[in-house]
Amino acid sequence: MNSKTTISKKIVINFLLTGAIFFFQINDVSAQNRSKKEQTAMVNFPKFLPLSSMGNFHMDVSGLHLKKEYLMDNLSEWLGVNNEHTFRLIKEEIDPLGIKHSVYQHYYNNVKVMDELLLLHEKGGYLTYVNGELTADINLSIGNSLAEADVKSIISKNLTAGSGPSDLKFSDFETVIAKVDNGRTVVTYLTSKIEVLAARSLKAYTYYINTEDKKIVKKISKTYHVDTPSSSTTLNKGNQQITVDSYNGVFRLKDNSRNIHTLDATDADGGFDPFTGLLTGTSDYINPTANFTSDVTKAAVEVHWGLEKTYDYYLTKHNRDSYDGNSSPVNNYYNVDFSLVDSSLPIGAGDNAMAIDFGGYVFMAFGNGNFSSGIPYMNPLVTLDVAGHEFSHLVISRNGLGGLNYEKESGALNESIADMMGTAIEFYSGITPNWTIGEGLMPSHSPDYLRDMGNPNYVNSDNPQQPDTYQGTYWMDTNVTPDETNDYGGVHINSGVGNFWFYLLSQGGSGTNDIGNMYTVNGIGIEKAEKIIYRALVNYLTPNSTYIDAYNATKQAAIDLYGATSNEAQQNVNAWYAVGIGNGQLGINEAKTNENDITIYPNPVKEGYFIINSKQSAMYELYDISGRVIIPSQKLNAGVNKIFTNGVVSGNYILKVSKNGNFITKKIIVE
Repeated sequence: MNSKTTISKKIVINFLLTGAIFFFQINDVSAQNRSKKEQTAMVNFPKFLPLSSMGNFHMDVSGLHLKKEYLMDNLSEWLGVNNEHTFRLIKEEIDPLGIKHSVYQHYYNNVKVMDELLLLHEKGGYLTYVNGELTADINLSIGNSLAEADVKSIISKNLTAGSGPSDLKFSDFETVIAKVDNGRTVVTYLTSKIEVLAARSLKAYTYYINTEDKKIVKKISKTYHVDTPSSSTTLNKGNQQITVDSYNGVFRLKDNSRNIHTLDATDADGGFDPFTGLLTGTSDYINPTANFTSDVTKAAVEVHWGLEKTYDYYLTKHNRDSYDGNSSPVNNYYNVDFSLVDSSLPIGAGDNAMAIDFGGYVFMAFGNGNFSSGIPYMNPLVTLDVAGHEFSHLVISRNGLGGLNYEKESGALNESIADMMGTAIEFYSGITPNWTIGEGLMPSHSPDYLRDMGNPNYVNSDNPQQPDTYQGTYWMDTNVTPDETNDYGGVHINSGVGNFWFYLLSQGGSGTNDIGNMYTVNGIGIEKAEKIIYRALVNYLTPNSTYIDAYNATKQAAIDLYGATSNEAQQNVNAWYAVGIGNGQLGINEAKTNENDITIYPNPVKEGYFIINSKQSAMYELYDISGRVIIPSQKLNAGVNKIFTNGVVSGNYILKVSKNGNFITKKIIVE
């Protein structure tokens, strides 16, 4: 059985559609050749170039008068795939702007290809934008799935000590095709997929297990953390208006209208009650009157108040009822001991906050800030922007398009969007809003906050500096196998790029970035900026989206909201240019890397290096003729670049130079 196939990073698919209008209802579309239907106007479909090895793509098709039905009727010609590939309509809705969004799931031989969605957006009966993820060259034999008992046994052995079989909660599992980015190539596997929650250790993962050799090929965290290394006393917002619940003659921190419940996790035992939907061992915060004024409840009250504000923000600003838009309960726990998560931590460690989203187990956990039992180091992690951040992780995971995988660039976007929305919630509250995250949490440090969206490069002894430029200074290399030891590929570090984009789009600014771009952004205000990123999240971003995808998604969202030639659309691309993405031009046809921009010498290479003389900054990679990466993606500066070939054997190679999703290739001969 052929269990895997390597996806070459140099695949280029060209599309040309001609014909005429054809109407029919599509639910499960086979990508096979069909007879051409004539359209009333000829269509020259834009050339398609994948933006990443994971198959992310986007195309602006506005003005082509292209019907969705015609496009779907010609999928084989468009995608370059055979009838083993099908696309099933899984979601279709019209948003308040009158734009219809249709979401199709990709299947290969009737097996779901995880994360691969085809997103079609149309207005007035014609397509305006097409994006998604696609792997066209899958070559897998579809065999039997693994037995459920085998899958559970493999996962039980993989999880750390302290999680026994009785502690683990499993979702239903399914056979899917999974894409795995190992840092050099992307490989597809036929896998058994299952989600698991270790209730005692507050860990949740999605596992993908190869059906052939029973090895775990992918493990994605479903636990979203605030990166807080330490803790201390409460950050008090003073007296605030909250809603509590009259219960058995007393009052508790429960808001029935918003379905928000805040509980005490001091005695949590790690179990889960499927009837109440709550962690066992936890208890209500009880007070004899409706006013909770005791010192021991102030931190919990702040969590409760913060999540009420967060709920109101999403409902008021984005018409979203709860994190999933379906009024689901918002359960929160304060005074969580995070040594249950990591046995290397001292007992009583409370220096964290997290959101868990695993099937029906959805909740947030907040620590008291202690380094260990009775030893404070930070203030409790209950600030409004932290609560908003955690809730927003749940919004991201329930965006209706599969969320954003918590690894590498998609994970950095996940963290960044959570920061953006947490800050927007703080501004919505009107109570001392600012552009720092977790201000006051670290009183023994200077500065005393976790992150600064307006200056990601800031220095704090306990937090790594973040980049403010894509692949610039402090950027963490994502060509790694993501796990806890490398922050899942830099999700908390590389999020600085998105944070700075959002800050500039809202507030404005000027300067020169790490790659020499001189920029000026005239801020459009946070209320418009938050609409752009939220619309991009729920309509255009797919699970493996990169920063380039976010650039294109927000560009389309700004056009949807404010118009193609609006100031808001222009400032959006200006802000992305400021962080090193795009060229700052609003037009559809952006500056591309072309043959005349690049000079390479000597070729053949004889002295162990060659020179790339480039007219503009870009990125480059070197492949052998089989498509294997020899030199992974590196920055190419404007001017002379010396590329060493030490260790590269004699032969023919392909140099790929890319910018803004466009690329050229050159043949390199090493002697």
